[in-house]
Amino acid sequence: MDNKALGYEGIDFSDPDDYAPETEICSFCGSESDERIGYNKKMDLLKRACSNCGAIYIEDGEGEIIILKGEKRNWGTYLKKNFIFPFEAVVDEASDEEVFGFGDPGPIRYKDRVTVTNTDFEDDIYGVIAEIKKGRKKYSFPLCDLAVVDNKSPNYKLLDDYRTWFANCR
Repeated sequence: MDNKALGYEGIDFSDPDDYAPETEICSFCGSESDERIGYNKKMDLLKRACSNCGAIYIEDGEGEIIILKGEKRNWGTYLKKNFIFPFEAVVDEASDEEVFGFGDPGPIRYKDRVTVTNTDFEDDIYGVIAEIKKGRKKYSFPLCDLAVVDNKSPNYKLLDDYRTWFANCR
């Protein structure tokens, strides 16, 4: 629980919520399992919980988040620890010029199949950078632009959650 959360103990969150129940993207883990669990109309506070990562937090009317349980995920560390390497992926998002520079189509193209061998580092613009192989050549490439080929692999949900978080919550 963060220090800000201490000031929110004992608040009643049983007011009727004017919004239809809906599941949203968890800003902690990226899964679509974040639900409203309470509302305080007078203070305009919404209490939310994620059934995937267990995070519980309060969101005020201006979008500020007060964490009651859980913590923001360090995606680089989390994925390095939880991915099973190597795995097959396909490039399904990037414009080659975006990654390799304007006018340079680059060696990695849309729909290319690659092998992800590790995660390398985090970049402010591109997020987690993966170490990939295409044939015998090695490259660094934004993980958010890759999709796991085998949808039954445990890596599939991990990468899907990361991509969802990257696109919507960072």
